Amino acid sequence: MLGRLVRGALAAAAQQGQSCESLIAGKVLKAGLSSTSACCSDRISSPNSPAFSGEQSVVSVDGSRAGSHLHASTSHGTPCSEWSRWSASSGQSSQLQQLRFYGFATPKRRFQLPKPIAQLVRDKILEQRLSAPPPPPPPTLEKRQMADTSLRVGCIATKAGMTQEWDEHGVRVPLTVLWIDECQVVGVKTHEVHGRTALMLGAGHKRQKCMSPSQAGFFLKVGLPFKKLVAEWPVSEDALLPMGTHITAAHFVAGQRVDVTGWTKYKGFQGVMKRWGFKGQPASHGVSLSHRAPGAIGNRQDPGKVWKGKKLPGCMGDERRTVHHCLVYKVDAARNLVYIRGQVPGPKGRSVYLRDSRLTTPRVRATWGLPFPTHIPTPDELAAASAPGDMTAVPDPAAVSVWRNPKDPYLMYVKETDYFPITWKKGE
Repeated sequence: MLGRLVRGALAAAAQQGQSCESLIAGKVLKAGLSSTSACCSDRISSPNSPAFSGEQSVVSVDGSRAGSHLHASTSHGTPCSEWSRWSASSGQSSQLQQLRFYGFATPKRRFQLPKPIAQLVRDKILEQRLSAPPPPPPPTLEKRQMADTSLRVGCIATKAGMTQEWDEHGVRVPLTVLWIDECQVVGVKTHEVHGRTALMLGAGHKRQKCMSPSQAGFFLKVGLPFKKLVAEWPVSEDALLPMGTHITAAHFVAGQRVDVTGWTKYKGFQGVMKRWGFKGQPASHGVSLSHRAPGAIGNRQDPGKVWKGKKLPGCMGDERRTVHHCLVYKVDAARNLVYIRGQVPGPKGRSVYLRDSRLTTPRVRATWGLPFPTHIPTPDELAAASAPGDMTAVPDPAAVSVWRNPKDPYLMYVKETDYFPITWKKGE
């Protein structure tokens, strides 16, 4: 019984193989000719192409391997050979749908230009490179005269916390301490190359293993240490600085005004009373468990919807905010500390952007005595400077610049409260 089944199966397979062989041979021949003509139509004009020299493509008619070598046997190094191999080995359409479900993208066809056209393209690119103007020379680090249209670069600082001091009039001044941590110029963009003049600054420190290869390659190419945060500042053409220039606290002057940009503290999901300052529902009779609720938000059937921008509960904080016109009260250049009087957004340890105030006129800015384009230390200052990161060094109090208020804010109150002025008679 078993032998009959085996012999019947072999006979059926042989008969089916013969019929399939003839059918597959015709299909393969037709597909091979069509694919060869389609893939090599753009290469027939080339004298070096196989089609031009008269070489013929070998078509496989083996029924057992026709399915797997359908396009591979007819490609012979054509530009779509990779696509043909993939399409032949991909399987059924159901498998392709499964691959697409997991984010698999079908490889695109890659067509090569004929050799004469490719050579023309390469010659044109080389001609454009040779005829292009040379790149501008890198900027030099030197003191320049600040004009009315000059725009200095800012810096990246870290919010260290808050403190307070008393001025010469006995007024308590709340201050926010900003620490400038190894802020350097890591990129220069000019108008001739990039279409704008700007400086890229990097601050902090970050390990290479915690960076992407592209980010690490950027710092390795310019030859500078890895930075935690990188930002770009638009500057005027006369305020460009060379690569590697340090931006320290001496870049700012006590008494000037600055704009501070940061990210506010994250408060999480909050209600309308904390997020938007709503008054809330009455805390008397008639209100049940809805004292802090926003109340009705609709407008009956007309318009029959809630308008966009309606103040409702949601996530609060972690938004970019800029506080303008803050006062630089004190500058400690030895420890890279800048003391700001004003509201600096963000929690302690968060990075902020510091720049000259945009709300002042050039005439007022000229009275500040800003170093332009930045502070250039003298050889004596470099010799007396402490090592980077050394917080044990005690700065010289004379080197710390402090803003002095020319007006006594308590003078008006002294005149109001002096009810019994003492007047001495002459001769007594």
